[in-house]
Amino acid sequence: MTDLHNTIDYLKNKLKNNDGANKEMQTDGGEMVVDSADDLLEKTNVGQFYPPNTFAVATAEYREAAGERVGLYIPSEGVKDEEGELLDVDLGRNLLRVEDVEPIMKPRIEKALLALSREADHALVPCALGTGFPLYKLCDVDLAFEGTIDVVIPSHKTSPSGLYKYPQNAILAGAGVAMMDAPAILVDHRAQEVGMEAVTPELAKTLAVIAHTDVANRGFGYWTMALETVPRGGRADMDLNPAIQRAANSLEPWFSATQWAPWALENGDIEADESAPTLAEADKFAVVPEDVELGQHEDLRVISAPVENAYCVAFWPLDANWINQHVRQAGADYVDAEIRDSSSPLHQVWKSHADTFGIKKSSAAIGRWEKFWTEHIGPRLEDE
Repeated sequence: MTDLHNTIDYLKNKLKNNDGANKEMQTDGGEMVVDSADDLLEKTNVGQFYPPNTFAVATAEYREAAGERVGLYIPSEGVKDEEGELLDVDLGRNLLRVEDVEPIMKPRIEKALLALSREADHALVPCALGTGFPLYKLCDVDLAFEGTIDVVIPSHKTSPSGLYKYPQNAILAGAGVAMMDAPAILVDHRAQEVGMEAVTPELAKTLAVIAHTDVANRGFGYWTMALETVPRGGRADMDLNPAIQRAANSLEPWFSATQWAPWALENGDIEADESAPTLAEADKFAVVPEDVELGQHEDLRVISAPVENAYCVAFWPLDANWINQHVRQAGADYVDAEIRDSSSPLHQVWKSHADTFGIKKSSAAIGRWEKFWTEHIGPRLEDE
């Protein structure tokens, strides 16, 4: 897509049947069809919602397999195109295009969330800090389903050394974290640990395992987490006990200052080896096969489930003041300062984005940024 009108026309075309013939998007009480394989699975009340962005759509592809692995049928919803596929629209990483399509997307996101609320009490919402996250937050549909918990992943491109190298991603990341709010689970982009291709499958598995835990306890504040799979193989219960305890003891937060506060590192406000800003010891669970009987484990709640392997999962509460200061406010301030600096790559990117809307002068582009800040960023920061 090369201009705004092509983007809008494309989006309208992809959605043109959603209010009519496409019954998969009907949200007025229609039941989701569950096939015979799903009939064998326990239906969880922890659903998943996929905002219209590439990362969410990629994660959704692994939902069914991940659910089967942990013995769950996971209800899900998302905005779909006329073919019934989850919608992923290329908005050119342009926040102004995001703002422009918001009136089209908001009612459709709201309908999808309302549909999911009839099947689930909670909804995990996987999001990456790309174009889709600001679009989802801009739509402001919290009242459609108050039990949503965002599971937010930063871009792998927004390291301290990558802010100038990938200025489009830096703008989206800084604006995105400013729009972020609680409840949310913040998780590093784990490409270095598991490989780029394994990031979304791992997250899908993680979301499925989470459904076996007390999700209601994550319905406030900011959290991070970690998960470890303990293969059962031919182990007897007595052999599985120590392996699970070792796995639980080895869990460390999937949260780093490098990924979540690269601007604060750049400005020298925090150190590169800053530890995760956790407030308390981890809330730990072991999800184990139903025929496994574990002994007593200190600070580890055991959940029996129809799983083949065992899983250790932990949640840490994050310091909201640290998140608001070094992630949200610092990210917004960084983008604001760079867009105002005519020598910055972020300024050049913003100017080119404004140009697609007929805004040619640098001063006018900065004025358009100030308007975006006033309407969408400043009020969210002031609410904290």
